[in-house]
Amino acid sequence: MNALQQTYTLLAEGLQSDPQLCLASVVTWLDPMWKDADEDWGIPPNEDGTLEIALCVTRKAFPDVYVQAVEAIRRGASYAELDRLICDEITARGIPLESLEWIGYGVPTPAFGAVLEDTDFYTSFPDAIMVMACFGVSPEPNRYNIVVPDCVYTAGRMIADDLENQEGEHYRQLSWLMQWLFSYSGNSSVDLDYETMCEIEPLSWEPENVAFAIEIVEEANGIMADAMAGLTFLSSQPELLAILQRNVQRIYKAMDLQKNKRDEPKVRLKWECIR
Repeated sequence: MNALQQTYTLLAEGLQSDPQLCLASVVTWLDPMWKDADEDWGIPPNEDGTLEIALCVTRKAFPDVYVQAVEAIRRGASYAELDRLICDEITARGIPLESLEWIGYGVPTPAFGAVLEDTDFYTSFPDAIMVMACFGVSPEPNRYNIVVPDCVYTAGRMIADDLENQEGEHYRQLSWLMQWLFSYSGNSSVDLDYETMCEIEPLSWEPENVAFAIEIVEEANGIMADAMAGLTFLSSQPELLAILQRNVQRIYKAMDLQKNKRDEPKVRLKWECIR
């Protein structure tokens, strides 16, 4: 053994005999990004450093997912396998992530917002056609120029408030339906459509922001479940649709008679018992 080999042997023995150095060695092996390391430690090739960004995000916001990803890399997992692993695990924790290519833009949140002026909305939700007809809005006859006056939004929000004050599960679901249709829920994922959501800077991957986003998504999923249940129920009740239309007309009439058009009219709405 030459002098150089002896030096390596002495260094290795010294490392193994010092508990702190052993701990440091374990940390650098188990947590290769402990110092934002740039060296090649087995990360599969990927475009634009997407995987490195994902590892930094998971290390900070989802340490358990980071551990799984590092273990997978040690096993020789491909980029596609890591993409699916990380996205599935983050989605399972309440943040919908379809692909790692989006992780660098911030915390993704869904956009369920209704766009009443867009014909595609009525294609996606055909039952909404008969509901919006109660407000005097329809994609026909000119499907390329749907006009939704401000009075429609005012009426929709007044009806949402009134339904919320009624007792019964169906009333509550119908209130959420109106709140979704007229962007009135107070939940950004429910009220904003995709294009509008893209104009807002997303939350960064700080743990507190992630926790807040999870609350938003969980609440939005609950609201949308109720709104869809309300839509299904209302579209199957022609008598209730007629009652809704009469209440809308009461609001429109009160708005026409009102001197100050900016104030919300005072109208007593009438709902027959919903079973």
